[in-house]
Amino acid sequence: MKYRRYLFFFYLIIISITLHGMAHANADIVQVGTESPDFTLPSTKGKNYTLSAYRGIKPVIIWFSDCCGGCEGRAKVMQGILEDYGVEILAISMLSNARQTAEFVERVDIPYPYLIDTDFKVVKAYVGTYIPET
Repeated sequence: MKYRRYLFFFYLIIISITLHGMAHANADIVQVGTESPDFTLPSTKGKNYTLSAYRGIKPVIIWFSDCCGGCEGRAKVMQGILEDYGVEILAISMLSNARQTAEFVERVDIPYPYLIDTDFKVVKAYVGTYIPET
């Protein structure tokens, strides 16, 4: 019984430390209610896009994608949002290989800008440490 109590407190301390670390690990990323940091990134088509160019004109959805199988379905959902609500969508690839991103955009036939962030500066600013997941 005494062993279980110690084990319980041990796990409670580990969970507390983990949650505290998670809360502060991404302290430098964009927080809800703050202004989005500006960025300029090239698209798969070669044109540069700057976020601040849209300020005051129309709402922008920034979608971070790793071009996975699930992203194909999400890309079509984003296209529906684009058509139904008149917002601008800037998809940002979380792949380091620009060619793979361009192939994905071509295969899925994405009509909105798909931006290349091979050094992950924008991804890190908005998302924090990127861990691929599908």
